[in-house]
Amino acid sequence: MAGTIQYANADTPVPGPAWSRLRDDERLQLVKSTVGGKLGPAGDIFIFGEAKMDGQIILAFREPVSADKRGTLLLDLESFLKDSIDPGLVVWLEPLGDRNSLRNLRGIEVKA
Repeated sequence: MAGTIQYANADTPVPGPAWSRLRDDERLQLVKSTVGGKLGPAGDIFIFGEAKMDGQIILAFREPVSADKRGTLLLDLESFLKDSIDPGLVVWLEPLGDRNSLRNLRGIEVKA
């Protein structure tokens, strides 16, 4: 139980000044080129939407990925980006809207 408390009090890394000084489009291009340069065609499964100044990188998958593979892919990508660009980066998967066609036909709207 003592190990849990140790990690609960750990500081969360924040992006360094080199990342923060870049414009939004420059940060996004840096992420895309880093992933494309190192992962090659394997990096094509991601669609990068945003790379924010606070270190959040928001992406989506080009095609559906099963839940058992999705988590591992995202964690591996985040680790790769932390090692390659900045330790303060965090990967977020873009949320999907409600894809239930019956609910959509009835006009029911789910507010998140």
